[in-house]
Amino acid sequence: MQVQRSLRRLISLGFAASLTIAACASNDGELDAVSTDDPSATAAAVIEPATTLAALTPTPTTSTTAAATISTPNTSTSPATTAAATAAESDAGPDESDIGSDDLTLDASATLTDGSVADVAASASEVADRIGEQIELQTPVFDIGSSVEGRPIVAERLGTVGGRKVLIIGVIHGNEDAGIQIVDELRQRAIDDGVELWLIESMNPDGVARQDRHNANEVDLNRNFPHKWGPIGSPGNSQYAGTGPASEPETQVIVQFITLLRPDIAIWYHQDANLIIPSTGRDGRIRARYAELTALPLAECCGGGGVFTGIAATWARNELKKDSDAVPFIVELPGGVLSGALVDAHASAVLTIAVEG
Repeated sequence: MQVQRSLRRLISLGFAASLTIAACASNDGELDAVSTDDPSATAAAVIEPATTLAALTPTPTTSTTAAATISTPNTSTSPATTAAATAAESDAGPDESDIGSDDLTLDASATLTDGSVADVAASASEVADRIGEQIELQTPVFDIGSSVEGRPIVAERLGTVGGRKVLIIGVIHGNEDAGIQIVDELRQRAIDDGVELWLIESMNPDGVARQDRHNANEVDLNRNFPHKWGPIGSPGNSQYAGTGPASEPETQVIVQFITLLRPDIAIWYHQDANLIIPSTGRDGRIRARYAELTALPLAECCGGGGVFTGIAATWARNELKKDSDAVPFIVELPGGVLSGALVDAHASAVLTIAVEG
């Protein structure tokens, strides 16, 4: 256990301890695309440092959290129609995106972070130990951290410990919460041998409670991850990226958890574009299989342009490719409450790709 604890501390120091990240240029010069519902907004030219990783205190629990109420259909988003910048093909996979109303220009003088860590907070080692010990102790349900307003972010483990790790995150944007229905269904399913299924109902519980895209600091968490983070807008803008890379406690929790867990497949649910972005290789095969099982189109998103920065799935792909061919991707669900048939299809698709790999 002492050796494992030391290893976790080294991982924490190397990957996700403090996220006080210096502004540094991306090596490949690629911009992931982004859109907003505030066409007048402009990105700041200077990247402010992120706040130091807060001390998190995951607390083991013995019961699942109650599912949030599913909202009425989400009709506030539409595909972007003009490109703020030409998006180059990513070295880590296809662009990941979600739909906004209009494009937001990223200032050409702004540099993007590469997700590296510049400093280490003492509390980060404690976070790694606490989360890591719960994983090792095979705890079925435990708090991995909390939101701005103190709501718990809970991880649940089902299936075979030591099997293929598959992570499902039901909600990242609080008003796109139909993924909770799929998480609820997966809780009721038998899990095949050889699959270690992890469920996080919502990484944005404050947003779900408010039925707001953002967290309680008005940050779009899917613009706040540390790989290729860029300064976007200000509070009140739909795609506001925060004060710095991984400035938000919810982002910090997920960065730490994924860095330690090293899932083989990870899915984030969004609404309401009703598609999966295609890819190549193993990534493309798994996406295509999921799309086939759920009758979702494989299609490009958001008008084929713009600048997408700080995306959760893109960060995860960049982090996990260091030692695996893991497949993190976004599933864009249709708007509103899902029918029982759709919930069943998506839950079955998760379990199918978990077995097939």
